[in-house]
Amino acid sequence: MKATKKNQNYSVIIVSDARSTNKEFAVSAKFIKNAILAFSFLIIFFGFIIFQYLTMTLDKQKMKRLEFESRDKKQKISELSSTIEVLNQRLKNMETYKERIMVATGLTSPLALKEVGSGGPDNSIVGNGDFSNATGGISAPQSLLQKNMVPQTADIRDKAQKIEDSLKSVESMVSQQKLQLAATPAIWPTRGLISGVFGNRVHPFTGRYEFHNAIDIATQLGNNVIATGDGIVLVAEPKEYYGNMIIIDHGFGYVTRYGHLSGFNVREGQRVNRYDVIGYVGTTGRSNGPHLHYEVRYFDKPLNPLDFILDTQD
Repeated sequence: MKATKKNQNYSVIIVSDARSTNKEFAVSAKFIKNAILAFSFLIIFFGFIIFQYLTMTLDKQKMKRLEFESRDKKQKISELSSTIEVLNQRLKNMETYKERIMVATGLTSPLALKEVGSGGPDNSIVGNGDFSNATGGISAPQSLLQKNMVPQTADIRDKAQKIEDSLKSVESMVSQQKLQLAATPAIWPTRGLISGVFGNRVHPFTGRYEFHNAIDIATQLGNNVIATGDGIVLVAEPKEYYGNMIIIDHGFGYVTRYGHLSGFNVREGQRVNRYDVIGYVGTTGRSNGPHLHYEVRYFDKPLNPLDFILDTQD
């Protein structure tokens, strides 16, 4: 029974049209089994080949993409390196200009200019004109970024911050100087002739030789008297010998006094600017004729007003 089953054959009949004879083949069970096994092996074999082909294709595409990204990164690194070099050079120029400005404004010593603009290659790094070692033999983009670019960008940031801080100091100082220049008495308070000089003189009333801590400007009664610098009116009232008097505090230690006025055009506590009309020429107080008594004081020390006047009378 088993032998019969083992040697069992199958008949395959091929039927054609009615006029032809039919063809019959005998196929053993063992042949069918081997054929199925062979076909299965072929399917597996070709499936593996196809899988390997697809895998290699995908890997090749991935490698191409990585290669493209690598070239792109190298190009960007090269551009970044060039940009860093340009920025470094501009920072050096800015440092030079900053030092010159600070010297010009008095914030640093002129000797500091000797240290500006120095530089050059480090022979321990680049050797005798061979720049191939400048990057330390780094070829990988990530290593190049970490070991070369990052420290350079940090250095640029630090230099830029220092320059910014210095320029802020210069700006603050220049603003302070601008305020001081605007406040410093620098023009004629009125137009006229000097009838009394600063210094020792014979007093017109007492006839005694004494120090005159102002200049007297003889001019027409009622002429405008103007503020010689920005400031705040401290006094605008009659005084015993000065008559109608105005005192302006300009800040920075400067104070100006205007005496013998016929009237006021400002009030105490009012802020005035240079060229503002503050009063009018008169002859009030101890005076022998229309004139302006004009004083300049620095921390209450009388100074010669002519040393401050920069403009000329028309």
